[in-house]
Amino acid sequence: MSALRKAWTALCPKPGWQWARRGVQAAAIALLFLLPVLARYNNYLASRELDGVMERWQDRSQGQILAATDQALRATGSEEQVFEGNPRRNREELQERLARYRGSVWSVEIAGVSMTDPLAVAESASASKQLRWVLFVGLLLPLGITLILGRVFCSWVCPMNTLLELTDKLRGVLKFLELPPHNLRFWRGNKFLLLGMGILAALLFSVPLLGYFYPPAIFGREIHNWVNVFFDRAEAGAPGISWLGGLSIASGFVLGVMVLEVFVSERLWCRYLCPGGALYCLLGKFRTVRVRRDVAKCTDCADCITVCGMGLNPMRDVTGIECDNCALCITYCEPRALSFRFDLFDPRPQGPGQGLPKVPAAPVPEPKAVEVPERAKAVAS
Repeated sequence: MSALRKAWTALCPKPGWQWARRGVQAAAIALLFLLPVLARYNNYLASRELDGVMERWQDRSQGQILAATDQALRATGSEEQVFEGNPRRNREELQERLARYRGSVWSVEIAGVSMTDPLAVAESASASKQLRWVLFVGLLLPLGITLILGRVFCSWVCPMNTLLELTDKLRGVLKFLELPPHNLRFWRGNKFLLLGMGILAALLFSVPLLGYFYPPAIFGREIHNWVNVFFDRAEAGAPGISWLGGLSIASGFVLGVMVLEVFVSERLWCRYLCPGGALYCLLGKFRTVRVRRDVAKCTDCADCITVCGMGLNPMRDVTGIECDNCALCITYCEPRALSFRFDLFDPRPQGPGQGLPKVPAAPVPEPKAVEVPERAKAVAS
């Protein structure tokens, strides 16, 4: 499989698991923008300014977005109130519904179901020296999913992973243009060190440092700020859209990681640095759904190794805690030797560097006896 094909498959997958994964990724990104829009809609609704701003901004994108949101909520809600023969939106009922949708990928509530990133729970509990009930409730669903599916958040939900799959394609383009980028390799334990140092800093200084450079938290903050600036410009009468409005240096950090991944090291962040990924690895060590290989069907084509973003070796059953169940290896295994299977116990190697077939060392020849001529013996004596 060529480098260009590898990059292309990341964005144009075959039907099946990859279409489902792309759908979940798209929904996660859409949710990042939708939640702050709903919050702004709720503000205008609570202050009884919604109809006024929609009328003033009817020719602007802000007004059109609010109008579309209003129509969708009213169409899917309960019966509207009737005042003087005219239907009116039920403000109280709408506000109760909107209160059940808030947050971001870092910590979100959808239809009243709370979900909080385990890293956010670990840092908050370490900094405050206690596990609050709201954090415990928010942890239950993500923890349960991770115990069953492993590091699946990274490949199916995390917006950073979605962007880094774009960098894979850019790397493929560079290779196609015969400008091969570097691919430096580092110790995979770095991410566990960062996780430990962050938790220790939270315990000692009560400061949650990891959230400042953990991409899911960054995306939640930056997009929320961008949406607020988007509507603030309309309120101030400023023309057009400020594409960089509301963004901070944290966005520059994400961009810098992407540049490094294109030119320096493939999947630098996910493989070697991400503290959240490290925590998901640890929590998913004993997951019950794993990628399994049918040895009888395997042809040793190595296509599964080529498409694996985590640099693992499904062809030799070397996946372990690093595997994020993205299903790319399953999708592009032509002999259909790989599949998801339910196992309560995994006796196979758990590390990316273990389990490879050992090549026997070449035997060291014994030194040959050197025959000494009789004349030399006489001289020596």
